Amino acid sequence: MTKTTFLRTILISSLGLLAACSSKLHLPLYENGGSDRKPIVRQSLIKSQQQVDNDHLSIQYLGVGGHLLSYKGTQIMTAPSFSNPHFMFAGPFFPMSADKEAIDTYMPEASKVEMVLVGHAHYDHLLDVPYVMQKHAPNAHVYGSNTTAHTLAPAIAAERIHALNDKMGDLSRPGEWVYSSSGKVRIMPIKADHAPHIMGLKFMGGSYDEDLDELPWHGFGWKEGQTLAFIIDFLNPDSSVAHRIFYQDAASQEPLGLVPDMGDNKAIDIAILCPAAFHQVDNYPESVVKNTQAKHFILGHWEDFFANDLSGPQRFLRLTDQDEFIERLEAAKPEDSTWVLPALFSTQHFLANGELVE
Repeated sequence: MTKTTFLRTILISSLGLLAACSSKLHLPLYENGGSDRKPIVRQSLIKSQQQVDNDHLSIQYLGVGGHLLSYKGTQIMTAPSFSNPHFMFAGPFFPMSADKEAIDTYMPEASKVEMVLVGHAHYDHLLDVPYVMQKHAPNAHVYGSNTTAHTLAPAIAAERIHALNDKMGDLSRPGEWVYSSSGKVRIMPIKADHAPHIMGLKFMGGSYDEDLDELPWHGFGWKEGQTLAFIIDFLNPDSSVAHRIFYQDAASQEPLGLVPDMGDNKAIDIAILCPAAFHQVDNYPESVVKNTQAKHFILGHWEDFFANDLSGPQRFLRLTDQDEFIERLEAAKPEDSTWVLPALFSTQHFLANGELVE
């Protein structure tokens, strides 16, 4: 480890411990607040899946960057994170591994998941993916950056891993569509970036250029790689788009992470945003909100996941101003759009135009 890396590690550890002192309150969750914002008092926003028409899209929040998306018997998942190691174990000095007991306890039924999408390869997004794919999603393929593919190589069969760096689009041009095994879902990777963690400093950056021999054993071994956002289309039998979702698991500096003109006149129904470290980049979430013009916005990766008790109330991520993010979102969103900061493991159901099923 270089002297610079060591000093940065000490700095972020110290700041994290200090931040913990101001992060002890369990903050309320809000939906569609405005000036008369009211906290959500329900632990779940949801009816059960059995109560909802099969034609509705459902999105369940799994914590951090994880979401389970289901439509007409087809499922995809964004990288879930249940292990949530303590902050002091997130550096290069202590061993880190997936908490299999936590995964088995909290992972919902995922045997129908066809695709696991990984926006970047930090441990809080990728650490649990090998075990999830081995035990809970045995039919799923994983999609992410070249670094994601090289990192997972020791644990997942090569035919189930798909690197997308050469398929990325950006604001100036669309990327390539990649289809699920059933052909009922397609995704398009969009070149994005990861906001600095604190004071303009980004940790666990870098990439891998070849397959690893074993999974990383400490937090800094899970390198970011190329960060991606995704456009996700659930398709009708005639190949038209039933639901279009924008997803990102890291705040990015515009124009990175913005959606190009897709050329098909299909609007984005739902956009999943990332409040974590939003203040470390300019014009976020405004840039993505105005770019996507979504009917509904979901705030993911919002809770403090260090040594997190998944069974109890959640608190907002340390060093992140919840109220500022919400106020800026409300000021930027289309007038008829809705938004929610979802409770952990809650599910929302949507009509074809992105409207919530009440």
